[in-house]
Amino acid sequence: MRPTLVSIAIGDHEYGLHTYGFLVGLGFAVGILRFWRSGRRQGLDGGRLLDLAFWSIVAGMFGSRLAFVLLNARAFLDACFAPFDASTTALRFSGCTAALRFWEGGLIFYGGVIASGGVVLWFCRRERWSFWTLGDLAAPTLALGHAIGRLGCFFAGCCFGATCRAPWGVAFPRGSVAFDELQADGALAPGATHTPALHPTQLYEAAGEFAVFALLLWLEARWTRQDSRTGSPSAPPGRLFLVYAAAYAGLRFVVELFRGDAARGHLLAWTAPALAVRLGLPPQQPLLLSFSQAVSLVVLAGAGTIAWRRANRNMPARRAAATTP
Repeated sequence: MRPTLVSIAIGDHEYGLHTYGFLVGLGFAVGILRFWRSGRRQGLDGGRLLDLAFWSIVAGMFGSRLAFVLLNARAFLDACFAPFDASTTALRFSGCTAALRFWEGGLIFYGGVIASGGVVLWFCRRERWSFWTLGDLAAPTLALGHAIGRLGCFFAGCCFGATCRAPWGVAFPRGSVAFDELQADGALAPGATHTPALHPTQLYEAAGEFAVFALLLWLEARWTRQDSRTGSPSAPPGRLFLVYAAAYAGLRFVVELFRGDAARGHLLAWTAPALAVRLGLPPQQPLLLSFSQAVSLVVLAGAGTIAWRRANRNMPARRAAATTP
């Protein structure tokens, strides 16, 4: 693992560039560039697109960090309101500011989506832009940026998996988020230098997001071809975004089966020892139902319902176009 990408010594102090923060920033930069270029090709104002991207990122970072802090409120409060001791003043200050240090890891994607979605809806109303058109522009961007950001999670050791019985398990070293959390929970032996082999769920999700990105590029190229007879796009705006929403929700639901960090939380803890062992998990690992799995089910149901309603609404027009000589 490499939680710090590079370090620079200035006087007696050493300042490091966190790999997590760097890769999250890189994901944002690559995503914004693609979003801007795609929007310009469709005739949208580039300056307005950059404004939207900036405020969406601000809202997304705030929402994703807020969701993480709320799910781990007890830990943050304990770190801040420890018994007063003059010798621990600096430690207390560090604990009270921990909720603000998002560059060290600790973001929940769905929280960011909700916050960013509110900004996009407001922006579309102000600029009189189609939400579905922007959604189609943003879908590949979200998949690509999120995949790069998940690589940052891997290097930081956050969003880690449960104990892995498969040969590709990863042991995170001292100083990683995974090591610190497991040590605080008493799950590591005294003197341990690494965690047990864990499922690299960060890499699972990154690989899945890259696959979703490739799927969206293929569908985008296919659906933007003009119909030879009507001259209209072969698919209505919004379909690409709905595919992304459903694909990511399905991916996240599956990846959550292998997660081992306590930050995700559970609405209920359903276990199936035989199935867990087949998946390379500890027998008592809960398989259902984490908060993110519950949200994934809601997103899947919502995307499917919207797609079905839009398809039925457009069916008469498609039939009429198909029968036009």
